[in-house]
Amino acid sequence: MTTHTFTPITPKELYNGLVDKPSEAIGKLSELICENKPSGNSYIDMLANLVRKHGKRQAADYARMFGANSRHFDGAIRCMTGMSAHAWINEYLRLVACDLVEHTNFNFKAIGKLIGFSQSSFSQFFRAYQHMQPWEYRTLKQTGRVKGFFYD
Repeated sequence: MTTHTFTPITPKELYNGLVDKPSEAIGKLSELICENKPSGNSYIDMLANLVRKHGKRQAADYARMFGANSRHFDGAIRCMTGMSAHAWINEYLRLVACDLVEHTNFNFKAIGKLIGFSQSSFSQFFRAYQHMQPWEYRTLKQTGRVKGFFYD
């Protein structure tokens, strides 16, 4: 019996970045993010497009959008990507958040709202997945170094 090994489809492979001029208008999240790159797997492509359109939602909500049981949905995503549906969604949103923090001058409350977070939960999310505060990340990307809060 032969076993097939599949290359996991990570969010980084599908995420295509922001549109050319994201800071001109704050609209819907899907207006700020470019169309996703095709992965060759229609199930994952549909998930990426839904996350691009709806932002932060529970994995069970996305399972309902697919018309699937949440356990089966999570199992399918885990099989194709090597990570749980929750982890895949969060990684995709981390990429979006990093781009918005780096390439726009939106305040963090607006970025969090676009992605589907409250202001405090966006900061917590960003710190948990990027290991620094959004303002630290923006400063690092703009100046090449992290400035201290009380000193330069």
